[in-house]
Amino acid sequence: MRQLGKKHRTPYHVKLRRQMRVLYYVCDTNVPSWGIGMIYTHVRLLRANGIDAAVLHSQPGFRPGWMGFDAPRLYRRDPAFRIGPDDLLVVPEVHAAEPDALNLTRRRVVFVQASSYIAPGLGNAKDYCELGYRGAIAIMPHVREVVERHYGMEAPVIPPCVAPYFFADGSKQAVARKRQVVLCPKAGCRDFPIVRQMLHSRARALGWRVVELKDKPHRYVARIFRQAAIHVNVNCQESFNATVPEAMAAGCIPVCYEAFGGKDYLRDGENAFVLPTHHAYPLVERTLELMTSWAAKERELGRIRRGGRTTARRYTEALTEKALVCYFRPLSAGS
Repeated sequence: MRQLGKKHRTPYHVKLRRQMRVLYYVCDTNVPSWGIGMIYTHVRLLRANGIDAAVLHSQPGFRPGWMGFDAPRLYRRDPAFRIGPDDLLVVPEVHAAEPDALNLTRRRVVFVQASSYIAPGLGNAKDYCELGYRGAIAIMPHVREVVERHYGMEAPVIPPCVAPYFFADGSKQAVARKRQVVLCPKAGCRDFPIVRQMLHSRARALGWRVVELKDKPHRYVARIFRQAAIHVNVNCQESFNATVPEAMAAGCIPVCYEAFGGKDYLRDGENAFVLPTHHAYPLVERTLELMTSWAAKERELGRIRRGGRTTARRYTEALTEKALVCYFRPLSAGS
């Protein structure tokens, strides 16, 4: 089967009319998730380029309260909602096998943001073709490799982005950093309780403070990152692992696991301090050593901070927008 987005050409079986909408299927949750944030960003950027798009939630009136921006929303449970024959449904990989998504339309592409969610999202299906998907989009190069090698579908990359409000002014990145270590609790991080307990028990004696950001508004997180010195992240399930490049953009030094997705952008000693996955105690030791010798490491930390900013600049809205338009414009051109 030929697939949507292949080599950015409109395939023979998807001759689309001008009234096509791009609808992004999402769940209703107020738990902050930059995966959902990226969907809202896609919709906003598509509409800015004249391509009709909306976020498709479930219950009428739902709106995520944590996000720092908005985009048009529709609702699957709204009695007035109808999906048109030319509309295109974009479904996150975690929802790929949900009956609600499968029954809405056969004109579906899957949006793969996390390789660890592919298998759970497929349910009993072996790949996306079996579920009737006509194409796939990957968020990172390593995700594309996984989808194309193991799940039978080409997956052009539309890269993620860091929200613009995380980027600190270059001249202020190293100025007046508070001696704070920022933690962002994430469900399923088995090493988080170890790291949290050890850092909390030692920080005060070293003149530092541990700040936990759970379910906070996105702009508030950005403000804390622009002030804090260190961000410790032990999430190893996701691909972009957004708080790490967000910290880089804000001038906050990441201490994190290499994980799987980190292969695309993490460089130990260049843009972050990177430890092997699940090496929780060495990660805490590295963090405590940084806290103890922070002033003496000013030159090294400045170099890593600059490297992190350079890395974060690879994930801007402008680059996401360019790839989005390249993928969707041919599909919306119509006759």
